Amino acid sequence: MIIKVKLGEKGQLVIPKVIRESIGLQENGTAILEVKEKRVEIKPFLQSDVVEKAKEVARKHGGDTSKWIYGDKLYEEEFG
Repeated sequence: MIIKVKLGEKGQLVIPKVIRESIGLQENGTAILEVKEKRVEIKPFLQSDVVEKAKEVARKHGGDTSKWIYGDKLYEEEFG
């Protein structure tokens, strides 16, 4: 799907409803923006994804997931 949109005066971008719905972005939700070779990838940031990523990283490093809510190692490995 390709849709042309106009940026606002401050560089703000409104993501059309059809795109928000197709990728699972919700009103008042949070999104992850990632720049890849002069392109921006937008994906929803889901709390359940953070928990699963934390468990994966903890298992990889032998950590105890019961003490992990947010951590620098998780952030660096997954989003850094």
